[in-house]
Amino acid sequence: MSHTERIETIEHLACSIKARRLVAPAIFMLELSKPLVGCMRELYSMSESLQNLLFGSELVPAAKDLLSSPKRIEDLIVLLEQERDGAASGVRG
Repeated sequence: MSHTERIETIEHLACSIKARRLVAPAIFMLELSKPLVGCMRELYSMSESLQNLLFGSELVPAAKDLLSSPKRIEDLIVLLEQERDGAASGVRG
């Protein structure tokens, strides 16, 4: 996956999370998952059917790629925080 594709994937996942109104819980869960990247990588490689159930077959490769790197997780967190902060300032403004 190219750098541009990764950015687009992260943006797609962020939009999906925002559409479900799960930004705050997603940030919390992503922060918790960063120290567990190595373990998660092993879990995701074990069960293809579980991955399909959790993410849907379309998002499995993107989720695997994203969750295999603390940097990519942090990129998604930053994007979600920007979304959250933008929504909060829109309410006040």
